[in-house]
Amino acid sequence: MPMMAPQPKQIFQTISSTNSSVPTTLASQLPPVDYQLLLLSLAEDYLAAAHGQGSLKALVDREIDMQLYYKLVATGLSCLEVVLKRSKLQPQMEATVRLRYASVLYDETQNMREAEQTLSEGIKLCDRYRFFDHKYNMEHLLAQVLFEGSPRASLKYLEGVIKNAEAYKHTAWAYGLRFLKVSLLLKLSSHQDILSALAHVRNISAIAENFGDKAVLAIASTVEALIQLRESNSAESIEQAQRALASARSLQLDPQVGQIPQIGVLTNIVDLACSLQQCDPSQAINKMQAMQASLESQSDSWHHHGTLLVPVQSQDPSRNPGGYGIVRKDSQGSLAIMFRWIPWKDVYVLGYLLSSIATAHKNTSDGLKSEQMLKEGIRRLDKTNAETGLVLEPISTITSRHNWRQTLKCFLQMHLVYTLCTRTAWVAAHNAFLELQKIAASIPKNLELLDLQIQYLDGVVNQGIGHLDTALSIFQHPHFSLMGPTTTTIPPTHLDLAILSSFNSILIVRDPSHPSHRLLPSILSSLEPHLPHIESSRPLTSAYNIILATSLNPTAPTIVKTKEYLGRSLSAAKTIDNNQLLCITLSLMSDKFFKGVVGKQSEKSARASENLARKGLDALWRSVTAGLVGKTLELAGRSEDAERVRDVGRDIARGLPKGVVQWEDDERGEDMDMG
Repeated sequence: MPMMAPQPKQIFQTISSTNSSVPTTLASQLPPVDYQLLLLSLAEDYLAAAHGQGSLKALVDREIDMQLYYKLVATGLSCLEVVLKRSKLQPQMEATVRLRYASVLYDETQNMREAEQTLSEGIKLCDRYRFFDHKYNMEHLLAQVLFEGSPRASLKYLEGVIKNAEAYKHTAWAYGLRFLKVSLLLKLSSHQDILSALAHVRNISAIAENFGDKAVLAIASTVEALIQLRESNSAESIEQAQRALASARSLQLDPQVGQIPQIGVLTNIVDLACSLQQCDPSQAINKMQAMQASLESQSDSWHHHGTLLVPVQSQDPSRNPGGYGIVRKDSQGSLAIMFRWIPWKDVYVLGYLLSSIATAHKNTSDGLKSEQMLKEGIRRLDKTNAETGLVLEPISTITSRHNWRQTLKCFLQMHLVYTLCTRTAWVAAHNAFLELQKIAASIPKNLELLDLQIQYLDGVVNQGIGHLDTALSIFQHPHFSLMGPTTTTIPPTHLDLAILSSFNSILIVRDPSHPSHRLLPSILSSLEPHLPHIESSRPLTSAYNIILATSLNPTAPTIVKTKEYLGRSLSAAKTIDNNQLLCITLSLMSDKFFKGVVGKQSEKSARASENLARKGLDALWRSVTAGLVGKTLELAGRSEDAERVRDVGRDIARGLPKGVVQWEDDERGEDMDMG
């Protein structure tokens, strides 16, 4: 068991026993006890005792005595409250105690009204005595307190505070308050709020450039790139993000920027995200290597909790903020803004996730390295969560960080499931998906988009193992509908999932004998309004053209149209180096255009499909392409070779889920005979 922090009860006992041993004559000569200082010291001791209750694992698993934890916090708050309400404090001391009392209320309780009242009175006090830094710290906290109950009121209040800071030319605080407003706007996440956040970030950039605050400018430019990527995955948004990153990179040689390792790492992470959004594999690999190099080189200079101090050039000699608060003195005695980012260990795991996505297209040809990176990221998170050292932080902070790590673990596990599905390892994918559901259930409040991705993945796994009715019911859920009146306003990633769900639904109901075949025309027509979005994404373009080429509805494409569709699919698949889409497209080409044709070109086409399926470790398409090669060899009079290849295909097919084999026999039939 970890050692416990000293309990305040022990301190009281020590004071009591010490006083009892002092002679009366000597005690009368001692100076009077400073009860204010005693209560303030006790308050900090009680809070420290509460925060030292146990390790991260014990806190997360609620193995500590929560009743004792909250009792210690309540006692610490009572000590602070007594000092505030029953003591005559010096103005600066009162401001400090009020700020501390309100921050504990915000971190440890739901009593936002008391926190608001305490801060409001403190702000009036600071106005009276011109305690600017105390005032701004209180206003910064009050905006967060107000946001809990009324986000719009909080934003309106914050706007007034920002104007005052700029009017007094307190530039560092103007930066800090604007960055706070950006973070609050991003929590609301409506389109208008995103645009407002962008406007504030650009305003920060303009002010920082004017005052020569290069580090602030680099941070603002990188945040702008992040917001652009969050808002849309369109080519225009990616271009805007890359332009903002170019501005940040142009400052890397500046001494202000060079002393903050997080800026370089964050820039490389966002740069890699841009290439992943563009589906540019070769560029993504190069940027992944740059990100990994920056992570390795900065491991020793990263603060344990992820905080960073961003220096500000503009100084105000009349102010002395000290070493606490949002704006504080750095080690050189200069003004700096304190930002809280994610800890080093978590950034490293995020690097594993992005690296895995960047190398996913060559997972099967590269020793399953993409899968290994995902598993290593999960292992590192589990190791962090199992740490047994004392964590001297409020339980709300620890819980928030744990929930973030579980969310990150969700994304790692989700991409692991996708990777297993890509190579048709359906049993492993199903087991990994069950684990994903457990992880997601441990997060009190999931991201809506994460829930949708898990729901879609549930359909993919069910389709892969042959539970087609269950899969179709998931893909046809209203969340994935493209026929609603508001689909033009849904986020791009949500729209991607809705389009993919329609693709999956088409593959299930396309056969005229399917009970839900009547849905096919309406699903196809629902995709038409979203053609610009589909054509802006090369993976969607390739998949959509495969759908069109294999359509079995009454307006089935002509040979010329089919060739055109498959040509587009092949071109898009080659550009993004997607082995699976290439395999499917070439298999369809071989089946459509070389069926019944004897010659080297026919065999070459079938062999190319077979090689791609083997390279991708894709059992389903290996069995299909074995049938194609066998049929081609049989037409060429090589019956023994044909039967040998077909036997391989049959052996592979026996290892597939029963529902998949039945589905393949029913739907492929003459088109793509397994042999």
